[in-house]
Amino acid sequence: MKFAKTLERTLEEDEIPQEWVEAAIQYKALKKCINKVVNELEFLGLQKNTLKILLNDKVVEVNEQETNPSNPIIAEYILSKTSTDAHNIKPMLKITLDYSSEDYTKDHIVDDTEYEEDKIIELKEDDGGDLQIVTSREGSLSPPASRMASPPTSPTLKVVDSLNTNIDEALLSPDDHHKKHEIFIMLNSDSKFFEMLNDELNSLDTLTQSEESKIIEEVKKIAKYVNELKLKQSELYKWRELFKVYLDSEVYFKYNETALPSQQKSSEQIKSNLDLFVTNLNKSGIMTRFKKKQSLETFNQFMEMNYHLLKILQFQTINNEALRKILKKFDKQTSLGIQKTFPKLISNDHIFMSGSSLAQSICYIIQESIIKVIPQLDDYSCPICMNIAYKPIRLKENAILYADSSNLDLESMELMKKYFPREVKEKLRERDKERYNELRKNANSGEKCIVM
Repeated sequence: MKFAKTLERTLEEDEIPQEWVEAAIQYKALKKCINKVVNELEFLGLQKNTLKILLNDKVVEVNEQETNPSNPIIAEYILSKTSTDAHNIKPMLKITLDYSSEDYTKDHIVDDTEYEEDKIIELKEDDGGDLQIVTSREGSLSPPASRMASPPTSPTLKVVDSLNTNIDEALLSPDDHHKKHEIFIMLNSDSKFFEMLNDELNSLDTLTQSEESKIIEEVKKIAKYVNELKLKQSELYKWRELFKVYLDSEVYFKYNETALPSQQKSSEQIKSNLDLFVTNLNKSGIMTRFKKKQSLETFNQFMEMNYHLLKILQFQTINNEALRKILKKFDKQTSLGIQKTFPKLISNDHIFMSGSSLAQSICYIIQESIIKVIPQLDDYSCPICMNIAYKPIRLKENAILYADSSNLDLESMELMKKYFPREVKEKLRERDKERYNELRKNANSGEKCIVM
């Protein structure tokens, strides 16, 4: 199935809001723009395989007669930003004719370039559809500063005035002092392609920021309600159990691993884990034990927030794939090689491409603002007996040998008493029982105390 159809079907099946669809990568429109780039290049005699040869592509499909051991003509497709607007991409095809080798006579170069004689032309479509011819430059390593044709400023700059000019003569008449001839071709349709793509990335940035702000507000509201509900012991334990099931489901990340981008899951995995969380929650019967209406409402808001985040991640995944596909399509049709250069050029300009993972940042906020509001028993358990480590000791040098009541971590003790009252009472009962059994054993032994 064509990707354009797949994209439309995915947006529809995932029930993506219309506002988001309008901000998405417009794959069909960009594809049409690529066709215009291809037509423009072919008009200049720069077919796909021709460009592969000029760009020194390693994989080239050519006829036997088109192959030669080396080529005096080398091309480079350059993407740069204008000084006035960092978001404005300026594409340019630079073709260098190297006359430094004596093996290449004028006749030889004419034979190699006869099918590309118009490639020094810059096409500029005006209202009447006329074509304007711009500039070539000899012995220069820097491109023209402007897209518009300008009068010669030095003897090394030549301006071709019409399509009737003998292109071969212009190519083959470099000054004696120069060994290289550089030609800069600036198309019209590729500029429109990058302008359109840049605008769509800007729209995605705006949408991402807006939705991220909405989710953060949702998290704050839920955190406020959970803080209120935890004051009642019965609700405290139910919410702890609920969050334990949530953490065990590892919906987005493993607990305390949100800082590791490598641990992030795909949107498909997240959806599967979220469904697993709901299934396990229903099996546990926690929801039927909620007595307060506010607890149910808060839980519903918690689930809505998770599905909201999931939908954003699905939308982000779709657009990442659309961007990858359209850049690949551009290279496949033109051989200009922008799959790596374009993302690298704009990597710091768009949140959609350079910002930290949305799942990573939002999940960190969820963990810090909601999950950790109700501490988990595992974080305060003794690694030996696996019960709550009540009356913990702050370790320092010689702490075990000289430990006394001053070494107790009173702050942690109070936290445990507040959030784990049942476990603390059970632990104290166990200690009292253990102490009683020791005293009883000593009393029955008949041994007297010995003063050392």
